[in-house]
Amino acid sequence: MSKTAALADDNIIAPVRSTDTGANTRAAIQTWTGKAIAEQIHAKQLSAAYRLFMYHRATRQPTLRDMYTKGSNTLGDSVLSVKIGEEHVVVAQSEEYLRNLGKDLRGTRSSDLKFATANSLHDLYDECLALKRPAYARYISSLSDQNVYWEVLILPLAADDRSPPIFTMCCAAMLSEKIDVLQILYDRSPVGIVAAVPIMNGQNKTDDARILTLNAKARQILKQDASRGRMHTVGELVRYLGESLRWSATNTSSDGQATNVEYRNPVGELFVMTIELVNQIVLITIAERGKPDAGEIKTSNRFARLLGLG
Repeated sequence: MSKTAALADDNIIAPVRSTDTGANTRAAIQTWTGKAIAEQIHAKQLSAAYRLFMYHRATRQPTLRDMYTKGSNTLGDSVLSVKIGEEHVVVAQSEEYLRNLGKDLRGTRSSDLKFATANSLHDLYDECLALKRPAYARYISSLSDQNVYWEVLILPLAADDRSPPIFTMCCAAMLSEKIDVLQILYDRSPVGIVAAVPIMNGQNKTDDARILTLNAKARQILKQDASRGRMHTVGELVRYLGESLRWSATNTSSDGQATNVEYRNPVGELFVMTIELVNQIVLITIAERGKPDAGEIKTSNRFARLLGLG
């Protein structure tokens, strides 16, 4: 859903990064269900669509007709798919969705879209239909090199009130304005801050995390400027610390849900990196520090394993 989507030809949509290609790849995506959906939604059009869905769900399974009774204009960016066998086939999309993607997906099957974002959304579509419940998600699109953050609401809809749901309506909105606000707050911090979204593998475990934003202090500490290539994942960041900056980890410890990793650079300057999961966001802070206490490296937290220290 990005204007920077790489279009390989008239029939194929290709992700920006080759590592996001393939039927087994998954996106940096976060999901919420149940009461948490109303608490997490930001966009007004998603909130309106959710309220309309829940109004009808109070008495029965919502139908496709229910979502269009007040006009599709209230849905904003949206795409409608129907499940046929194991496939999800796109049958309709809003003008806003078409304009943002720059491609008409009507008639496209889920098996035609073999990249990380599409694969993760396919999984969510299946779950929503099977459990007959909506889901809310945020993700970084595989089709953009700008780390654009999206929120989507996925609604399972039936053809009539006597049938199980076979349609999924996906309403989407960009969270760039929220990111801009966060960037301003981050850039006033005296410590480096990196925010990333966990990437889940096929076993629903964290493989890595896709970087969402770095503040000005983090760019200064990490010597990141326009002449250097963009780092996309926490794994790339960790390799950059060792291979490019030649930092060495001297100690790792855990404090509740946070993991602290102490580093020393080649000239003896000391830094501490703290990693913790906050509302499904991997939050990393990097700050200068005095001489660390002696001790062996401990790797008792899963984020230590994420950093390759376990």
